[in-house]
Amino acid sequence: MGVKKGRIFYGWYIVAAGFLVMFCSIGIVNNCSGLYIKPVCDDMGFSRGAMGVNMTILSACQMIVALFGGKIFVRFDVRNIMRISSIALAVSYFSYSFVQSLPMYYALSVVLGFAMGGIAAMPLSILIGNWFRERRGFAIGVAFMGSGIGGMLFNALAGQLITTVGWRQTYRVLGIIAFLILVPVCWLVVRTRPSDLGLLPYGQERESSTASFDDRGMTVQEVVHTGRFWALCLVTALGNISLCALNQNVTPHLSDEGYSLQTAANISAVMLGGLACGKMFLGWLYDKLGARRATLLANCCTVLGVTGAFFCRFPVMIAAIVAGFSLGNAFGSVANPIIVQSIYGRKNYSAILGLVTACNNLAGVFTPVMIGSVYDYFGSYSPAFGAMMLISSCCTLGYFILLGKRVEYD
Repeated sequence: MGVKKGRIFYGWYIVAAGFLVMFCSIGIVNNCSGLYIKPVCDDMGFSRGAMGVNMTILSACQMIVALFGGKIFVRFDVRNIMRISSIALAVSYFSYSFVQSLPMYYALSVVLGFAMGGIAAMPLSILIGNWFRERRGFAIGVAFMGSGIGGMLFNALAGQLITTVGWRQTYRVLGIIAFLILVPVCWLVVRTRPSDLGLLPYGQERESSTASFDDRGMTVQEVVHTGRFWALCLVTALGNISLCALNQNVTPHLSDEGYSLQTAANISAVMLGGLACGKMFLGWLYDKLGARRATLLANCCTVLGVTGAFFCRFPVMIAAIVAGFSLGNAFGSVANPIIVQSIYGRKNYSAILGLVTACNNLAGVFTPVMIGSVYDYFGSYSPAFGAMMLISSCCTLGYFILLGKRVEYD
């Protein structure tokens, strides 16, 4: 058992696979969504509120997967779920190019949303939790930084394609790219546990310690009867509202405030490049600083990012958006697996993480509709970003209180 000296531990291949999965899933589906809002609405006659329902459906389906994740990912092999989801994701995204009505758009979003839930954040968190006992934060950060790099590259590509060949062709090109990367990675590289290859998790010296490590922690029944857990879920949901608002609407907001679509896309690409570095850096910070201090730092950056968006007419505030987005938005994906395992241990890790992830996705269900409706009423995203400044500040205080207690399994 274990890794022979001089050989690369296979867990790092899992991290690389996770990087590519995030690169093509979140990097394309989530991080490029803002680029389509104006051209699709202008071409099809949709309101921005109606277009926002599309992201609501995506988030709702991912929330359902997360909510039942404790049962799904225990009963079925994570690798097999990711294999099926890789095909469904690429095909449904490609099929967006054929939509002729809102119901068609929404139906494809249902398929895409379930595929995202079965391939991205939660299954990857479980995989990395299986493969790493040490350097877990760094491994999650490196894997999840793929979404930022993917978003950076695909934003620039999609922005160029939309202005030259149109949004339908752009969906087709990105759908094909997703298929060519996701399917081989999920079918050929991903392995659920080290034991599948006769190995031990990284940082574990002997086989007998596996059971004791996995048995440490609280059960779901114990967790759901604590006020601290539900407070954590509430803060997680509220915090993700600001992250979703910034991530999904910064491109059309910048365009509305006088920046060209290509310039807004380029700014968004820089933000996502910073996000990629921010995820790896935040993972490292969790390993070095612990859950409380790393969490507070990331949430302060969220406040900075939404403040920059509110005052974006001043060019200097673009730097605040980029800086705040880089570490603040990294929190949305990197932090929850680390915080959950730090507070509640590994005993019922996937089930507890699923509940927290569902609450995190709950914000994604309502935020697009809320932000789109605010725009339709006021003709601007600025009032929404003003509200996000207050919400993100309150969430920073909430995490300060919740993580002020002893973190049992850090």
